[in-house]
Amino acid sequence: MTVTEEKKKQVYHSCASCDRDTWHSVVQYHVESEYEYRMDTIYQIVQCCGCHAVSFRRVVRDYESAYPIDDNEWDVPEDITCFPSILKGHRELEDVWDLPDTVREIYTQSIKAIKDNSNILAGIGLRATIEAICNDRGITGRTLDKRIDALARGGLISQKDSERLHAIRFLGNDSAHEIKKADARNLLIALRIIDHLLVNIYILDGEADRRLETIVRTFEQFTTLLEKSLSSFTSGDEVPLAKIFGRDMRRFHGYFAAHEKSLVDTITNGASTKLKIGKVDHFAGSKDKVQHFVVL
Repeated sequence: MTVTEEKKKQVYHSCASCDRDTWHSVVQYHVESEYEYRMDTIYQIVQCCGCHAVSFRRVVRDYESAYPIDDNEWDVPEDITCFPSILKGHRELEDVWDLPDTVREIYTQSIKAIKDNSNILAGIGLRATIEAICNDRGITGRTLDKRIDALARGGLISQKDSERLHAIRFLGNDSAHEIKKADARNLLIALRIIDHLLVNIYILDGEADRRLETIVRTFEQFTTLLEKSLSSFTSGDEVPLAKIFGRDMRRFHGYFAAHEKSLVDTITNGASTKLKIGKVDHFAGSKDKVQHFVVL
């Protein structure tokens, strides 16, 4: 087959963007042949006919190992390597850059190890990803099993999630201490568990905070919302926080009293440039008197 004929070919090839096998057009083609041992190595640049993503494909055809499948037809074994590597059955996280640097680095290296069939390193890497998450979240403990339990106690994961993470801990321990190669299917399951963990702890939180009215738990979140809410008030206005926040009061969910106290302490210490302490009085027919604040 000539180069021109080969370039007109289409091949059924894994597409990283489509996350499945699709037809690809051969854009460029080069072949290297060995004659002492009859074998061709074919290098192809291919383009997905669906999403048009471009990838590289190496095909090694071993003619010495060919065998007949019909009277006039032989099957030639092929060994195919793709770049970028494809991990079938797994769609990589789109928002991976939302992860902390260390967590992202270990996670992506673990995926690369799985793609490269470096299953021992992959098992260690997935276990290390859990360690990195614990470090990032300030979860302490002498051993990883204690830290996983602490993740559950702290409400970052469910009890069922912690049981799954322990399974990954076992897998990683076997890889690290017994130099045991993890089964590829088990690694894929473990990777899906890690994906779920990363999405829940990092990615969904970020998306929810940007787009949804989430619960305001921390004082930092409180002050951010306060500054935003104060934009509709003018200097000299004396109002309670309920007036400042309006419908956003529902977002405090039991944290309001603690946040208001922290705000009073901040103002008293001279660290606030937005508000000062005002009167304590009734507001809008309230049964009890409430603390007012003066907008600066």
